[in-house]
Amino acid sequence: MSVMDDVLVEVRRAVGIFPTWPTDPLHALAVLGEEYGELNKAVLQSVYEPEKSNADDVREEAIQTAAMALRFIASLNDYKYSRCDEHTQNGVIL
Repeated sequence: MSVMDDVLVEVRRAVGIFPTWPTDPLHALAVLGEEYGELNKAVLQSVYEPEKSNADDVREEAIQTAAMALRFIASLNDYKYSRCDEHTQNGVIL
């Protein structure tokens, strides 16, 4: 099976588990970012803690990241590009 086939299988699997997708592009990006974070961790562990991760783990995380990127792209026309509510942080010590 090709890499693209693997990505499409993962997209279908993910949609089966999580059939909805955020309409807010920032939340959608957070989903993609979470997957990228897992890929980053797998790569770092493969390099610095090889007992915790390997090339197969990196590939799996890369496939999942690509699948979420496709889901992100697939919804470009459905996103609501609007600002969320904001509040003033009174009393916060910075």
